[in-house]
Amino acid sequence: MADFKRYDGFSGSIPQKFFDNKLPKCPMCGTTDPYWTLKMKMGMTANRNMAKCEKCGAIVSATVSETAGMDKTILTTTGLMKKLSGKKNSIIYVKVEEAGSAQVTKIHEGKEFPLEELQAMAENF
Repeated sequence: MADFKRYDGFSGSIPQKFFDNKLPKCPMCGTTDPYWTLKMKMGMTANRNMAKCEKCGAIVSATVSETAGMDKTILTTTGLMKKLSGKKNSIIYVKVEEAGSAQVTKIHEGKEFPLEELQAMAENF
């Protein structure tokens, strides 16, 4: 699997802008300069964009279709899968893959949260 890297050009700009704009503070360490680097993770039901905080090493992820804004309807395969798993299509979900060096946030590792909840967590630092 490829290493994490920034996508500041046209290629990869959609997921890069998603994480830069939606999570300007890291929800695991609270830094206001997470300098998210990305890589893609292939999955059985959906591919995920993974973002790593440069400061604490935390890794969060969202489905490719969510970072592209395409999970708002059940008319897509991932939208249907989201609906079938009991999630709301109008909500963006982000998974905490690794909590990084902030040990206090280890309890969140492996869990998926609505984007707004992670944003609120980042603001509470």
